[in-house]
Amino acid sequence: YFFISDVSTSVAESLYIWAISVIEIPIMLLTLFALCVLIKSNRIASVYVINLIFSDLLQIICILLFTTKFDSDELIGVYYYLLIAGLYFMACVAFERYLLVSHPHWYKSHHSLKRSCFVSLMVWFVPLIFADIKPPYLYFTDLPQTVACFIPYPIIILCFVGTYRGLSHSISLTSLNRKLILGSLFLVLLTYTCLILPFVIMDFFNYFTSIERMNMVYEKADRFLECLLYLNPLADCLLYLFMRADVVDIMKSVPCCCKTDRRQNSTRLATSSNREVLTNTDLDRFMKK
Repeated sequence: YFFISDVSTSVAESLYIWAISVIEIPIMLLTLFALCVLIKSNRIASVYVINLIFSDLLQIICILLFTTKFDSDELIGVYYYLLIAGLYFMACVAFERYLLVSHPHWYKSHHSLKRSCFVSLMVWFVPLIFADIKPPYLYFTDLPQTVACFIPYPIIILCFVGTYRGLSHSISLTSLNRKLILGSLFLVLLTYTCLILPFVIMDFFNYFTSIERMNMVYEKADRFLECLLYLNPLADCLLYLFMRADVVDIMKSVPCCCKTDRRQNSTRLATSSNREVLTNTDLDRFMKK
């Protein structure tokens, strides 16, 4: 198991869990409701985000139960089942953004709400591949679950690089839309790199070196990485902003985006004025002839 099953939850960590849960649960419920509304407007891209937020919500419930007498090995198995499923939904979001930019015609012709729901259903079964099933309980051993958590990371990186290259050759998209598409992928990559990857690396390190579990430095690092992992659901909720149709108006209210728009407008005005000057000059030459 990961560290949660080996180190008892301290009072400070329990207070931290309840504090972030009070913030995360209302935000996730509002985000789920808003994303379901977007589904009605045929925004299929939000299907994977809905499943991601839903898995995050269930993770928070499990984390809250860790601080109570209901904590058990079976509950830890459920938590890591949800965590692994959420990571693969993050990979689905990244891969979908990649297809939208690099293969837009294929994406429009093959993508549908039913297919997105079918893929989402398949993703929910992926963690079972790495699980040790002993009905009615579910367990995860060290190495398989660590590998399961790491596999989505290279997929997300490849999708980010492929999307970045595809956007450089895309003419139909405006600069702001490019930023939004790349921003959603960057958020997924940043969330995994900063909040999840350190936890996975620590588990790899622990598995191959057999560090003493009661080592003070190890225990402090363990608790710190757990606290980072608990922030993952809150970071995932930010993906909702990139699903909104009016996100362009939100981005324009940001000072840096305003400066970019002003520069683009000034460049367009300068280009149009230069064209007018050239046109007038050619007209004068023609009249003189």
